[in-house]
Amino acid sequence: MVTSIHQVEDWGYLEVDERGVLMDVSPDFCEHFSINKEDCLGGSIHDIIHGMYGRKRKKVFFGVITKINCIIRVTKKGNRDIYRVIVRDGDIEHYEMVSFMHAIDLQKMNKKKPHQNKYSFDEIIGNSEAMNNAKELATRIATSNSTVLLTGESGTGKELFAQAIHGMSPRKNNPFIAVNCAAIPGELFESELFGYEPGAFSGAKKEGKPGKVELAMNGTLFLDEISELPYEAQGKLLRVLQEKEVERVGGTVSKHIDVRIIAATNRDLGQLVEEGKFRQDLFYRLFVFDLLIPSLRERIDDILPLAFYFIDYFNVKFDHEVKHIDARLQDWMLNYDWPGNVRELKAVIERGMNIVDGDTLSMNDIYFSTQVSTNSPNRKTVPLQSLEDEVRNAEINAIQRALQESNGDRTLAAQKLKIHIASLYRKIAKYNLK
Repeated sequence: MVTSIHQVEDWGYLEVDERGVLMDVSPDFCEHFSINKEDCLGGSIHDIIHGMYGRKRKKVFFGVITKINCIIRVTKKGNRDIYRVIVRDGDIEHYEMVSFMHAIDLQKMNKKKPHQNKYSFDEIIGNSEAMNNAKELATRIATSNSTVLLTGESGTGKELFAQAIHGMSPRKNNPFIAVNCAAIPGELFESELFGYEPGAFSGAKKEGKPGKVELAMNGTLFLDEISELPYEAQGKLLRVLQEKEVERVGGTVSKHIDVRIIAATNRDLGQLVEEGKFRQDLFYRLFVFDLLIPSLRERIDDILPLAFYFIDYFNVKFDHEVKHIDARLQDWMLNYDWPGNVRELKAVIERGMNIVDGDTLSMNDIYFSTQVSTNSPNRKTVPLQSLEDEVRNAEINAIQRALQESNGDRTLAAQKLKIHIASLYRKIAKYNLK
């Protein structure tokens, strides 16, 4: 992965007003460039940074400070500009190489064929034992052409693994086609997956349309949420996988296909087979390699690295300079259950990064009330509890409601809550619920 600009050492900053007049100089800037703060204040930014006249408001540019070549990043702070030195002198050769390689990577990405994968194993954040084991097994599986079944809770990153497996496979230069099985209505399944001939049905395109299977030819077809396929559609998919042939809707000729299947689910397919909701023959067809993606609570060591990764991402997106997470928020993150896994963690960080003020993310940034006050005498104000207690009460209420609506059926309740059944049992025991 290309080193990000935020990982380079900080050499201090200058703060200027809208006219370019120096209003503040950081102590580390004065130390690194042997500049006296009092001599600078009130002067022009151009007296300190030379060679910046034609920068045209670039956020990152080259400049010279006390005869030292530097790279400077500019950010806004109200109506003022912050000029922060992010690379100087000896590091410039390294930075130029990193920038050049990054530009090459972007060019390659832009020249990619449609439907190619976006992620590799290097871009899957996490070095915990559980995640390293999953990545190691996935790399072994990648070189094969056999079917893979990715299992794990929602939000764990199953599609990232699917794309990374494709990227290490012999098919990596061919298409990666993703299909969300839950999003395709049963009556449209055949035409979406297998395609259709001209005039196959009312509303069909006059030139016909290739299906997802054809688009994935010589590549990988990723079937996300495979458990949600209607039972009848499961049989049609099985036939295509067995015969390695596909016939478009309204067609009379079968086409040979060469496609690798990677399927994913957050449900127990074996249990669905027992309940008669999933075809046993299709299950065995998919169950060649079974790769379980660990939940976030099973990889606690990855929580803070992931949090800082998302902070770095949103720093660029929102033009912030957040560098720290306060101790209280870190403690909460490490002890929270994360039912939504990495997807939930990213949402929490994004929530905080929208309102953070300063360089430190805190509990107050991720947890705030949006209630509008009212003068109604009948309205009772409920005192705000700690975040841990608020989350605990919210989870208890949600679980009790789901169980009530499911008449005590815990499997159905877990589905309503969109969590794994094991997570529901764990929470019921944790909160001593009946």
